[in-house]
Parts: sequence; C-alpha cells; structure tokens
Amino acid sequence: MKFLLSLTILVAAIFVVYGSSASWGRRNSNDYLLSRQVEVRSPIKNNYWNVNVDFPRAGTVNYYNISAIFVYDNFKNTSGAAPALWSGGPGFRFAQINLRSQVNRGLNSTIEIYGR
Repeated sequence: MKFLLSLTILVAAIFVVYGSSASWGRRNSNDYLLSRQVEVRSPIKNNYWNVNVDFPRAGTVNYYNISAIFVYDNFKNTSGAAPALWSGGPGFRFAQINLRSQVNRGLNSTIEIYGR
C-alpha cells in the first residue's frame, strides 16, 4: 500500500512540474517589454520538440539589460513544454530559453522578456 501511495505522489509531482509556466527575475513598473514570441509546433508521433529561443534574434542588437523572463504554457492541461533557461537571463543582455515538449505532444508557449 505504501508503494502505491509513493508511486501516486511521484507521478503527480512529475505532472505538476513537467508542462508548466516559468519565470526568472522580477518585473518592475518601469520595465519595457523587449520581446514577445509565441512558439507553436504540431505534435510529432513517437517524438518530441526541442526548441531553442534566442534573444536577441539573429541580426538584431539589444541595448537593455534583461530584468525578467516569463514563459507561459498556453495548454491548460499541463501537456505543454517544459521551459529551461540555458544561458543569459536577468542581469544580461541576452538569453537562450529551451522548450522541450512531451512525447507525442505539441508545443504552444509564449515567451515574454522585460528589461530596462
């Protein structure tokens, strides 16, 4: 019985963590929206999406320091991507965010970057 209870708690924790929104840093009232990017991908059978979102985009320059990054999972049933900040972020002028979808699931996330 204890094993079944432990397994249930573990599975519930994985589902809560896996497809969710994330944030890094703190947004202040005097921050500007530097970038808003929506990433949408269709499901792939027996595979997953692994998308890197770079800020600033190739060929552009950013003169502001990043103060906050928000990644919103637009799927409301926790079947969206798991976001991770790979480099840069708050305090830097660049960021690389990785979005990894679940197997056999699509990807629909909004990335907002604020700075001053």
